[in-house]
Amino acid sequence: MASISSIMSQTSSYESFVTQLVNIEGQKMLRMESQVRDEKESRTAIGTVSKAISDFENIIKELESPTNKSFEPFKTSSTDDSVVEVTSASSLDRSSNYNITVNRLAKNDIALSTLQNGSTNELAAAGNGSVTLTIGDKTETINVETTKDDGSGGTIDKTNEEILATFAEQIESLFGDEAKASVFNVDGENVQFSVQSLNTGYDNRLQFSGATGVLAYITSGITHLTPQNELDAQFTIDGVNFERSENTVDDAINGLSFTLKKATGEQEQMTVERDIDAAKSNVQDFVDAFNELNETIRERTFINPDTGNKGPLQGMRSVRNLTINLRQTAILSLGGVGEGEIASFADMGITFENSGKMVIDDSDQLEKALSERPDQIANFFTNENSPVAMMKARAESYTESDGILSAIENGLDQKIDRLDRRIASERQYLEEYEAKQRQIFNELDLILEQGQAQYNEVLNFMTSY
Repeated sequence: MASISSIMSQTSSYESFVTQLVNIEGQKMLRMESQVRDEKESRTAIGTVSKAISDFENIIKELESPTNKSFEPFKTSSTDDSVVEVTSASSLDRSSNYNITVNRLAKNDIALSTLQNGSTNELAAAGNGSVTLTIGDKTETINVETTKDDGSGGTIDKTNEEILATFAEQIESLFGDEAKASVFNVDGENVQFSVQSLNTGYDNRLQFSGATGVLAYITSGITHLTPQNELDAQFTIDGVNFERSENTVDDAINGLSFTLKKATGEQEQMTVERDIDAAKSNVQDFVDAFNELNETIRERTFINPDTGNKGPLQGMRSVRNLTINLRQTAILSLGGVGEGEIASFADMGITFENSGKMVIDDSDQLEKALSERPDQIANFFTNENSPVAMMKARAESYTESDGILSAIENGLDQKIDRLDRRIASERQYLEEYEAKQRQIFNELDLILEQGQAQYNEVLNFMTSY
């Protein structure tokens, strides 16, 4: 005959009962956790949309900046970049050609001492010395001793190499940004002191004065590799002679910077001309930024009528409507311009597809407008009453610190915070609920054990008879 406990174990499972009861009771918490995941996905999506809007705003700001000359950029060239390289024409407002002849490059002043036997100590005989060194606006006095501690309380003369090395070290210490100094081992026996200005030009030449002792002996024999009156660059532009202390020149022609690279004495030409390709690229950047914004919002606000799938921001009408409002603004015309002047994107060959994508529909029309009427395009993009200005203002209303997206983000954060608190409370309830169910089943086990014991007593009694 089967026992009561075996019958119960065959018809029920204590652990599975508790698990099933907790799972049923925990459905509410699972629904809230799903809500939190959805809200966090929406929060992430808002951040992505915010970045796309900010990128769109930044492109407009770059195009608005008068210093960028976005619609009238210039490109530069030289007939020989190995002689002169044009580096910038940011401030020029017209195309130009300049004839330039480079006669001399700016050089660093390099001074060399006479050769000295490194291991002997003839220089020490001149005694301790000092010298004043001037480089540019900086002047310092350098002192060099010709003796050193012999290790037993006395002194001995320094070698020639040691004296020159001390001189070099003092220059490096005092003029680290203005000069470098070294002592070279020329042939294994002789050494030579070298000092070089780190900046080119006559104004940064090495000037020794007031020398005494050993430094008077050293500096009196110094020779300069380049005559100091030939340290400045020398060049001619359109017949005008120039001298500059540096090879990078930005003050000879207003708005134009160039670098002298080789002195040939031959005439070269620097050319500055309108860069239509760069201007067109700037317009394309605006179009691309708008399309990126449009696509970013569409991907997060879609709804599939067949499957019911939808983007995380589909329910947020204010986000869905942004690109619609921007397109509606973009098709407007700028008022107050003359007849036949550029007043709309259509006048530049820019239109919209049915999907809302902005496209340069007529590239030739845009290039012609940029070539012939860049000032009108600039006015269209910078005028405070233009469609572009209104699009920017609309975009900024979303990304401002107290704007639309900020309000949405705060609402999502509050909702997530409330759900997190409810989930924590529900989790605590489930833990208590599970403990209660286990208590109930434990009490049931105890009742079964008691019943089994009584059953065994009756069975034993009956068996004895």
